[in-house]
Amino acid sequence: MSHNQYFEVNPQGVFCTPIKDNVPQAPIRLSDCIEIIGRGLDEYKNHYRVIQWTDPITYQKEKAVLSMGEIGTSASWLNLQSKGIAILSGKRKRELLSDYLQTECDGAPEFIVCNKAGWNADKSAYILPNGDIISKNHSIQQAIYNGDTSQSHAYTVSGSLNEWKEQIGKYMSDNSRLCLAIGTALAAPLLYLTGEQNGGFHIYGDSSDGKTTVAKVGLSVWGNPQILALSWRGTDLGFSNAALTRNDNFLVLDEIGEANAQTISKTAYSVINGKSKIQANKDGGNRPQSEWRILLFSTGEYALNSYIEKNGGTWEAGQAVRLPSIPASTVHGVFENLHGFKNGAELSNHLQDVVERQYGTVGRAWLSILNSTSTQRIREIQAEFLARLPDELHQGQVGRVAKRFSLVATALEMSRSITGIQQGMGMLMVQKCFDDWLNRTGAGKQEDLKIIKKMADFMQLNADNGRFAQWDAKTTSPHHAGYFREVDYGKSTQYWIVPAVFEQEIFQGIDVQKACQVLCDLGWLKRLDEKRWKHQKRDKGRFYVINGIEIPEKT
Repeated sequence: MSHNQYFEVNPQGVFCTPIKDNVPQAPIRLSDCIEIIGRGLDEYKNHYRVIQWTDPITYQKEKAVLSMGEIGTSASWLNLQSKGIAILSGKRKRELLSDYLQTECDGAPEFIVCNKAGWNADKSAYILPNGDIISKNHSIQQAIYNGDTSQSHAYTVSGSLNEWKEQIGKYMSDNSRLCLAIGTALAAPLLYLTGEQNGGFHIYGDSSDGKTTVAKVGLSVWGNPQILALSWRGTDLGFSNAALTRNDNFLVLDEIGEANAQTISKTAYSVINGKSKIQANKDGGNRPQSEWRILLFSTGEYALNSYIEKNGGTWEAGQAVRLPSIPASTVHGVFENLHGFKNGAELSNHLQDVVERQYGTVGRAWLSILNSTSTQRIREIQAEFLARLPDELHQGQVGRVAKRFSLVATALEMSRSITGIQQGMGMLMVQKCFDDWLNRTGAGKQEDLKIIKKMADFMQLNADNGRFAQWDAKTTSPHHAGYFREVDYGKSTQYWIVPAVFEQEIFQGIDVQKACQVLCDLGWLKRLDEKRWKHQKRDKGRFYVINGIEIPEKT
């Protein structure tokens, strides 16, 4: 309080009483009632005032934060007025209101101001994108949300936990893809608790096999799936913004066929990378980078690499590890067990209908479980899943994918009391998804498999189409790729490939030395000596020598 004035707040508004010659003057009304209930600090050490007011239409008490750096600016008055708070006009009145908002908070409690949803810094509270706070000690006054509320209407609750369990959860039994979707939704908050990396899954198959259904069931864990589901029709920047609003949560991108190859490639990196692009600040320097943790669930008719490569792009190994492609179809579309329904379509229709009424309850119950669960316990269950896999699948890129599957299995096992799934069923169903991914992909490194596939594809297309000339040919094709000859008494064929074709056509964009080593280890490429790969053909120069190729099953 200033010696020249003092402020009063009552249901009629904020008032300033000037003091002249030690005599209080007539109070001046500055605004509707704005109570200062706390002060706050965010992760960047920015200071705030925490205010409370009564909405003039709903008559509900509302809370929000005001940045101290903006109090007194036109933007701050517009912000308050947009909340339904009347701010009186006039320079002097607004200056006085600014004084009130900045100074009248002695003894007010301190808040942690969270600028994005998800776990706060000390993991003591989880903030949903609608501002609801699930806290370990239920002292929700300690944190307040100041982030994007554009999705707040989606993170609501409909129905009850028991109804969700009875009408949805019981169908998880023996349905691996349904378990994968629900488990991925539940696993998202575990990323921060365990230090695991962002990632996701892409399930693919026929348009009517139920992929969208299981994705929406996954979304029903957290809120209204009809609003939360996004299609792939958008930009990588837009998807990054969507990921930021769903920090420590679950993002579904449906029907990848609606996106172009460049968007798919960029999204697989930018969204899962978890960092926004570096942007300049108008006052100099760069803005702080936005960061998020996310698990992405994608659907489409084809595997992700197919979308990229058919449009002339390159599907990198890092993308394949971040977003592995899993076949959606099992026995009855995405379902193995119909649980009494006549066919997969009937079960799918049932789930589609139910998730319009039952949503948001599971996620809140799940956060309460996590608030009383140690990280050590989470890791122990992860280890139980990984112990089911052969040791050779724990390393490298396959190991990284296996750890993400283990996180999903862990979430399913830990959430049995709220989903109703039987003990061990989550482990079994997630392992089935992992095995199906592994059978499609192979257990080797993605880069190695890509090299092998490129070599095999080239030879299948060109070995017999005239691009390879006979060993003693005097003339060659305009699209000459090299020479061939019979070896081992005619038992196999050896191909001598022109270096330009080998390096620039077959393995463009790939480290040629690495390609040579992979093909040599496979027995396809003949080494000249410890340092050299190319062999001399008399009067024709040097060539890479490929022995007769026997294509492995998994290429």
